Amino acid sequence: MIRLKWHTHSLKQLVLLAFFLAAIPLAILIFQSGNALVDQSERGRSLAREMLQSSQQTEELRILAEDITRAARQFEIVKRSELLDRLELQLESFRTLLKQLNLPESLAASALELGTLLNNISQQAQNVTSPHFTPDDLDQLITLTQNLIREIGRSFNYRLTELEQQVKTEQLRTALQATALMLVSMILILFFSARINRPVQQLIQHIRALGEGERNRYPRLSGPVELVQVNEQLNWLAERLIALEEDKARFLRHISHELKTPLTTLREGADILSEELAGPLTKNQSEIVNLLRQNSITLQELIEQLLDYNRLQQPHRLQIETIVLKSLLDRIITPFQLQIDQKKLKLELELNNIHGWNTDAHMLQRIVANLISNAVHYSDQGGTICISACQKGSVLELEVANTGPQIPETDIPQLFEPFYQGKNRRRGPLKGSGIGLSIASQASTALGAKLKVSRNSDGWVAFSLFLPSLEH
Repeated sequence: MIRLKWHTHSLKQLVLLAFFLAAIPLAILIFQSGNALVDQSERGRSLAREMLQSSQQTEELRILAEDITRAARQFEIVKRSELLDRLELQLESFRTLLKQLNLPESLAASALELGTLLNNISQQAQNVTSPHFTPDDLDQLITLTQNLIREIGRSFNYRLTELEQQVKTEQLRTALQATALMLVSMILILFFSARINRPVQQLIQHIRALGEGERNRYPRLSGPVELVQVNEQLNWLAERLIALEEDKARFLRHISHELKTPLTTLREGADILSEELAGPLTKNQSEIVNLLRQNSITLQELIEQLLDYNRLQQPHRLQIETIVLKSLLDRIITPFQLQIDQKKLKLELELNNIHGWNTDAHMLQRIVANLISNAVHYSDQGGTICISACQKGSVLELEVANTGPQIPETDIPQLFEPFYQGKNRRRGPLKGSGIGLSIASQASTALGAKLKVSRNSDGWVAFSLFLPSLEH
């Protein structure tokens, strides 16, 4: 396994750095939110403890105020000394409890007033000659105590409201901070995504260009070192493909020419035998000679297709001229006449008074010849081949149709691929090469035309060529 060295701009480091930097704002958010939550929780618990303790103390304070009032009034009735002693203890307990209350400054005046009232009651109880309690002081003690308890409750309610407001403020601050930090994280993520995605998209374009036949060397990528290395490997692959394509073209060119030499001799020999120049032939011998002629013609077609395919792979310049459509079709059909007669095919031409058209004659001949060859080989015995043409504006629609088996729908997307063999097989002693329709498609592209399957139903298969008129 190849191990890539750690590099400042390596893909591995870039991904790790992206995750690390994107996680920092989130970590800050979690830390600060946690601290804020802990602080608010502690404030809430502290306030709850104070409220509970204050509630207990104020309840005890209320009870003591009632006990003091009751003890004073009982003394007024029974005049017993132990009641005064108990009253003194209660007054002292009231003072102590009042001091223990953690009162805010706003309640200091109420506490001072209540303390003064307690002193008055205590002085009245300590009157040696005649202890006597003023009823108004006793009633005021109850009233001031209740008022103090209510003020303490209001104070806690105010503090609780204030705490709730602080919680809302903290929530808003946290939300704003979270939005800002998430925005920072998003910017970091987008930045590093673009940093990684840009060279990846360039590599995708490079790969697509290779698939479409472009062999230009792409410039060096500016990105992670691993992707730079992939780009270099693709450039190396493009160079290798160029070399392989040159080897293939050279091989096809040489082998085709090498095959044509003995094939010409075979055809000449078959023609001599067919014309009985070497002597009369029996019926069986005549059939064998015709079979040799037919297969030599088919073999020559295959060789011509290979040469055409090889030529179309090379840069070429169109030779625009005005062609006579009827003459061109007659010239193309002539080599197929023997096969048409053998299969007893009916040939129909419908040119709709179209005569001349501006295009490259050799390119158009390649297209139509391959379409007619396809129609002849795949048509039914005794079937029909119909070649029709009509003009639509500046476009000539040329259709080659034949009766025969329909093309499977799964084959249609790949019909024009080189060397593709569909599910339907040619009818005859020789199998097709699978490049006829590919040659027609490439030649159509060179002419700026469009070739497609226009009919594939009701026992008919048709290919239509939409050919624009070219300028000289």
